[in-house]
Amino acid sequence: MKENDSKYPSIYIQAVIAVLLVNLIHKFVREIPGSLSQMGQQGTIGGVVTIITAVIIAISILLLLFKRKEGVILGIIPAIWAMVQWIIYHVIWGYPDINGIWWYPIFPVVQGLLIINFSILAWRNETSFNK
Repeated sequence: MKENDSKYPSIYIQAVIAVLLVNLIHKFVREIPGSLSQMGQQGTIGGVVTIITAVIIAISILLLLFKRKEGVILGIIPAIWAMVQWIIYHVIWGYPDINGIWWYPIFPVVQGLLIINFSILAWRNETSFNK
């Protein structure tokens, strides 16, 4: 049986799904509750943007499960956002981290870099994407 005919996603697609799933769980555990607990307009805007980003991640995972190349492209959007959002929130708006942990932005930046890395690998090496 050829790899293209396998009913399971290849290791490249599985890697992208895994890092997207980690980012999605991070959204549900940390970012959505944190953004919704903030009072004022920035909390509302942050909550909406974070929920939209979580929906994009979920759609990307579903597309990847169906071996659609659009899932890789769509997954890069939240990866870029994960690397930029802390700059907007902490540097530009000047809000401290909820728990006062100065090194916390490293976690979403690493997630974003991993998503982009595995997405590039899947894009280059995956032959089972449906056309």
